[in-house]
Amino acid sequence: MEESPTPVLDVLLHPVRWRIVQRVLGREVTTTDLKRDLPDVPTTTLYRHVAALIDAGYLTVVRERKIRGTTERTLSLDQTKVGRIDEREARAMTPEQHRQAFLMMLTRLAADFDRMVASEDLSARLDQLGYSQLALYVERDDLATIQDGFAQLVEPYLAEAPGKDRVVLSVFALPDS
Repeated sequence: MEESPTPVLDVLLHPVRWRIVQRVLGREVTTTDLKRDLPDVPTTTLYRHVAALIDAGYLTVVRERKIRGTTERTLSLDQTKVGRIDEREARAMTPEQHRQAFLMMLTRLAADFDRMVASEDLSARLDQLGYSQLALYVERDDLATIQDGFAQLVEPYLAEAPGKDRVVLSVFALPDS
């Protein structure tokens, strides 16, 4: 019997859901915020994908309030659910799904970078910009230790807080051939 795709794959491999996740990452947003941030996504499509992400447990409705006869929902994202594909999920993915997920992430990363360097406050935020690539020499257990330590290191900085700037950190680990 063929294993069905996991919810993580559904999130990663759908471009609209991926964009929603990126906009909610590390903050609380309303559906109105999402409509403003994703103007090219039709409202009905946006609501359908938000509902799918809520049903899958990735987005959580943290508040609801009535505004002119409608209900505005404020959403948050459990970053631990979408931040990393675990080994079981990765094994269930085909090589093409891995390529698609990685290219989608790189495309969003490039778009975010382009938006940042085109912004008017680039020079004021250069101290928060960094990009580099390192080669590490590890045994399998070493990499797990590094990943666990990194998760503990960044955990205190995952929640939005007044006076703090949002910085998106992307980390890739690729075995060298």
